[in-house]
Amino acid sequence: MTEKISYHALNRAWRGSYQSLSAAREQYPTWTAAWQAYQKQRVISFDCENQWRELERKGVQLILQNESAFPRLLREIPWPPHGVYVRGKLPDPERYLAIVGTRRATPQGRETAHWFAEELARGGGTIVSGLAFGIDVAAHTGCLDGQGQAVAVLASGPDEITPRTNRAIAERILAGAGAIISEYPPDTEPLPHRFLERNRIVSGLSRGVVIIEAPERSGSLATARFALEQNRDVFVVPGPIRHPNFVGSHKLIQAGADLVTHPQEILERYGWATRSASETEQFASPEEQQIIRFLGDQIRPAGIDKIAESTKLDTRTVSEVITLLILKGKVAEAGGGYAIA
Repeated sequence: MTEKISYHALNRAWRGSYQSLSAAREQYPTWTAAWQAYQKQRVISFDCENQWRELERKGVQLILQNESAFPRLLREIPWPPHGVYVRGKLPDPERYLAIVGTRRATPQGRETAHWFAEELARGGGTIVSGLAFGIDVAAHTGCLDGQGQAVAVLASGPDEITPRTNRAIAERILAGAGAIISEYPPDTEPLPHRFLERNRIVSGLSRGVVIIEAPERSGSLATARFALEQNRDVFVVPGPIRHPNFVGSHKLIQAGADLVTHPQEILERYGWATRSASETEQFASPEEQQIIRFLGDQIRPAGIDKIAESTKLDTRTVSEVITLLILKGKVAEAGGGYAIA
């Protein structure tokens, strides 16, 4: 019996309990020794070989902590998982960046997450997130739209995509040479405490964590705390000072996290695909991208009010962004409105 089969059997028996696995590993020299001891004591009794065949049938790979394929950065954190289950193939682990935030994101927050993920992916980053509603899915989608590889860390077994509405993006991740990863065995349900445990893996895999829209009680704040304990970089995108989705974000900035307003700042931090200042100035913000996409679909020039109504941006923001786009030469005044230059 191999170490992997024994570990998987124990993990299945204990429903992914980190505490139980850690206690067994402290008491016995190997996972096989632990499994045999518990069987003799009749604490655990089921067909471990059959359980392993079921894992293989589902196309799930198990990587133990002592294997070379186990992500290096994840091995270094406090309370590293003893093993991880993987669907797909883990990309190069040296360029992982996490993007996290609230499930109840604003349209602008989702747009920002998509923009950051897309640009970071184009710069060579692998985007890590939790496949939840809101910021997570926007980050995964942006990464894939940027032709990058994504890693989704689940609070359930790797075969249980939750919420189910996100199964399509999970399939895109796998089709894009990315991976779905979990410390829990298949058929494990996503209980509340597992989301907190999952967050330490999201940050532990990554060189840095980007926080987008974190309310005061957001789970992404826990991810930020884990990141700081793990000696990871924490980047925070600021927002309106009175908006509830940014209360936690701004507290992180006050505590010393890096304030960022453009993905290029992160790329430059790591020396990835850096561009000159003149090129950086030409990058479109999320609001610019929204307006450019809208105007690009129009047959006739559109006025400020129509742009605001269609993009859901306020008229003041539209006016300011239009002015900037005119200065960049991307938009021009025409026929009493504005059009792509």
